[in-house]
Amino acid sequence: MVGFTLVPSEFFSSEDAYRILSEVVPLKDTDIVQHIELPDYKAVLVYARQRDNKSPSEPPITELLRFAPSISAHNRLVAALDSNYLYIVLAEGEKLLLANAYPAADIVTAQYFIFAALREFQINPRVTTIHFHGEIPSALTEEMFKHFRSVEFV
Repeated sequence: MVGFTLVPSEFFSSEDAYRILSEVVPLKDTDIVQHIELPDYKAVLVYARQRDNKSPSEPPITELLRFAPSISAHNRLVAALDSNYLYIVLAEGEKLLLANAYPAADIVTAQYFIFAALREFQINPRVTTIHFHGEIPSALTEEMFKHFRSVEFV
């Protein structure tokens, strides 16, 4: 996983990108710091990638941040899971509440972080649809159907 942070557009300057990210994520001298503008949130995603990584890949949270504004519901929850991390974007109305990655090598840990995020922002899963991006283990999907109004895949 690469480290990332969101910065309000009005406070961001590309010259300060390395410093901003280094205050949040431990960086190596070989890391390349890049940024992506997210006008829907009036924010900039600042992230690092390893110099030896030849692909100009963006962090997995980027796709979730780009997709979330297209959801018409008041509560918008998008999640993705890879072999090591759970990525969550949570918004309420026009306000982005959370964009984070959590270490989650198994589905029980992934469930914990999903419900912890909802609890922290007092979002009721019974009136919320969770949108999963990418491949999700069927056991996690089945569990989410028990708690959420709906489960959708994007």
